Amino acid sequence: NWKQRALEIGEILTGRLIAMKNNLPVIGDVRGRGAMQAIELVEPGTKNPNSAATDALLKHCHQNGVVVLNAGTYNNVIRFLPPLAISDELLHDALDVLAAGLAKL
Repeated sequence: NWKQRALEIGEILTGRLIAMKNNLPVIGDVRGRGAMQAIELVEPGTKNPNSAATDALLKHCHQNGVVVLNAGTYNNVIRFLPPLAISDELLHDALDVLAAGLAKL
């Protein structure tokens, strides 16, 4: 059912995003519920918003076929809300693109 699928997607997103946060100081926060998640990008070592990094990451994702949206008062939050019909494989592919973009920051 769709509720279960939202939870499954949420587990994949949360696990991957928290692992990225633990290795990349540009990610200041991971938050969300179920399939709706977000990361907040900050200047490493601070809690200051990093909209330049967000813009660069958005560009990288879009150029590599992954549609993500920015949000937040300072335009430093990237939102994720994949369709519930997405396969686990495609979701991991998209997260791989995100991780590659984050690694360039």
